[in-house]
Amino acid sequence: MQLSDHIRTLLRDHDCVIIPDFGGLIADYAPAQIHPVRHTLAPPAKHVAFNQSLTRNDGLLVDALSATLQVSPTQARQLVREAVLGLQAELEAGQRTELPGIGIFRRTAGRGLDFEYTGHQNLLAASYGLPELVSRPIRATDALLARDRQPAAPLLTVRRSRRLAKTLKVMATALIAGLILSANYQGALKLGYLPESLRIDLNQAAEVTETTSAAEQPTLARQQATLANSNWTESTPAAATVIPAAVAPAAAKAVVPAKTAGRKPAAVVTPAATKAAPAASVAPVAKAGVVAPALAPAGGPTTIKSRTGRSYIIVGAYTTLAHAEKGRLALVRHGHKDAKVVLPAPGSRKYRLSAVDFASKAQAQQQLPLVRKHLGSDLWVLNY
Repeated sequence: MQLSDHIRTLLRDHDCVIIPDFGGLIADYAPAQIHPVRHTLAPPAKHVAFNQSLTRNDGLLVDALSATLQVSPTQARQLVREAVLGLQAELEAGQRTELPGIGIFRRTAGRGLDFEYTGHQNLLAASYGLPELVSRPIRATDALLARDRQPAAPLLTVRRSRRLAKTLKVMATALIAGLILSANYQGALKLGYLPESLRIDLNQAAEVTETTSAAEQPTLARQQATLANSNWTESTPAAATVIPAAVAPAAAKAVVPAKTAGRKPAAVVTPAATKAAPAASVAPVAKAGVVAPALAPAGGPTTIKSRTGRSYIIVGAYTTLAHAEKGRLALVRHGHKDAKVVLPAPGSRKYRLSAVDFASKAQAQQQLPLVRKHLGSDLWVLNY
């Protein structure tokens, strides 16, 4: 049994491991260090020291042997005692003994035991596995050479520049070839050397383009007319047209009934009709499909200036009356005719906008979920 293997495992997790009747091994944290001669950077580690006064058995080593070797504590204690007797026998015989992987013990006259740590494994769990780094010192001559040395171009940049140059050469060659062919074609065409099969009649091509455009114009016009007249309805009757007496007979002969989508023929008013109703006035005709919204509520004031004892469902709050009035008009346009603005109460500066109000709080709380479905979930009830 190698007692040092168990001790080295315990030193990774504990700062002190006592060997009964022999001494205690103490692990102390050592920060990262730079060797001044070898120029190496050592990671943080644990340095192990020995204290000959710590001989009392604390049970740590015995319990570790019992759990690892699966023996009873009595047997583990006996194994530790035998290992300690072996170490002491080696010290008596050669004044020297060793725990492999931990250190060497030497007996000196008048000083007891001297310990020399010889372990090469990093016992600090936080830096376990970190290698020792080698750093070459920087000299002034190296810095000057590095500044004067031209940086080498990356291989990828060289490849991209070569590829780009090759692409530009191909494009330039194609462009020059096209210009040469075009010049030869134009020269052969002017001199009459070009065969009839290769000639392009520009006048004929222009006539074909104009014919195609003229054929497409009626189709486009019909499509635009269809789009303009689709879904066009006018429910308002046409306004009466008033014609002066001087041009009434000629206008009456020139009027021809026209069929329009959803329109009625306009009535022609003669001078006799004009004389029969001299006091009649032509009223302005409203645009088709436009209904003017009733901006005012069905009844009651739109601004609440004092307490009324009613419960209001509040949609939002504003800092100015103008903004609150804009919000009320928006609610009215959306169908909430009873929208009102509650003026600030004493001690408040907020103009509250109410969508609907009720005589009691119970009625307002009962209708609140229905109103929230239309106006959002931030509504609340104000008793004012």
